[in-house]
Amino acid sequence: MKLNSNRLTFEQTDRFKGLLILLIVFGHISQLLQQYGSLHATLYSFHVVSFLLLPFLFNKDLFTTKSIQKNLRRIYIPYTLFFILSLIAFSLMTHHFSPIKAVTAWGIGSSALLKVETGFRIFWFFPALLSTVMLLMLYNGVSNQKKKFFFITTLLMHIVIPFIPKSYLFYFPLSSYISLYLFSIGVVVHYLYEHWDYQKYTWGISFGFILSLVLAYGSDFSLASAIFPNIINNPIYFILQDSVMILSFFALIIWSQHFKFLESFGQYSLAIFTIHPFIIQIVNKFYPWESFIEGLVKFLIVLILTLGVVKLLYRMKIDKIIYPR
Repeated sequence: MKLNSNRLTFEQTDRFKGLLILLIVFGHISQLLQQYGSLHATLYSFHVVSFLLLPFLFNKDLFTTKSIQKNLRRIYIPYTLFFILSLIAFSLMTHHFSPIKAVTAWGIGSSALLKVETGFRIFWFFPALLSTVMLLMLYNGVSNQKKKFFFITTLLMHIVIPFIPKSYLFYFPLSSYISLYLFSIGVVVHYLYEHWDYQKYTWGISFGFILSLVLAYGSDFSLASAIFPNIINNPIYFILQDSVMILSFFALIIWSQHFKFLESFGQYSLAIFTIHPFIIQIVNKFYPWESFIEGLVKFLIVLILTLGVVKLLYRMKIDKIIYPR
């Protein structure tokens, strides 16, 4: 299917999200990447980033009580439910349970604290998404003049945050260091989406993305680990990683539109995101999965089992409780 408009349809958005969630599951199968050094970090420099940039295209909410409640329900109900599930499983397996620290980890939502208290760092995405949406709602409600000031302020944060020791960043509430770091990128992506006919530059965008990805290889950029290239010590990497984040967004939109099967994954992307870490842990119990080929087999098994569990949840109508809209 060819893109016929800069405006993504629901179908096109689902294909985009489907590709992103497959890349995320792929990235969590360590056997596929651990043999290739920085490939793991390179993948993480854009796939989760794109999910956090999506609200800049579609979220037009203003900072009102109703909007805050809606987004808290949509984001924090699945976050809290799966936090509790992972906390229970981790506590039973390790005999480690500290209620105060667990509540602190839930409230702050940093990958480091969640890893220590629940064994899963992956759910940092939810607090980061909430803080991103909150900032975006504030941004939506101000005048154009104030929007410029907002953008300049967050651009400065984008430059400054890499200099802050990650031991401090991990205590930013709602993993807000991530949303503050990405916000100016999100504004740029939104502007390009609205004003740039990216469809005409498919080959250029694809080439630019791949080239910037290759050149950025080895920078070990990681949102979750609070590792960012900075503009003084790593000026080239700083520019390349920003280029990767922006170009990847449009490249993956373009690439995903040619594969209808991605819709099936995109429609359930949130459910797949929350279920697959548990499936991976269960599958790991049955086989060590040491080689690359075994990793590919594991990837397919995890994907099939996860999609089966997700569809069962939806068939039982439990999704309306776990993933409210």
